[in-house]
Amino acid sequence: MKQAILKPVLFATCLSLMITVTANAEIYKWVDANGKTHYSEKKDDAGKAKVEEVKVNAGEGKASAAPSWQEQEIEFRKRQAEKQAKQAKEPVLKPKEPSPFVPGNEPETNESRCAMAKAILSGKLVHTNNNKTDANDKAIAERDVSTYCR
Repeated sequence: MKQAILKPVLFATCLSLMITVTANAEIYKWVDANGKTHYSEKKDDAGKAKVEEVKVNAGEGKASAAPSWQEQEIEFRKRQAEKQAKQAKEPVLKPKEPSPFVPGNEPETNESRCAMAKAILSGKLVHTNNNKTDANDKAIAERDVSTYCR
């Protein structure tokens, strides 16, 4: 029973020691004879060159820490206020006056179908993608005029 508990505790202790050792690793910097800068964890790698210790504190500092929920809330509210101020400065665009021939704009009746067919034939009504009215469109419009215009 004691060995079953001892192994995980020993493993966790070793793991935490390894993490703390790597978090405070010493880094050395030196310039070789060719003027090239090198970095290493071993002082001996520099040979006879002048070695300078680089201070690195891994894991410390507020920059790597995540902001608290209060700080996140403050930032969110600032962004929302900026967004609302920007929207307030932009001019309000009026929506375009809808065409009387837009599907769903009015119930389709024989009168509306007749008016649409006449508008197609006169060239006042074009496709929504601005394609030109072709012979097929005109043939259908002529048929609709004969069917719906009485």
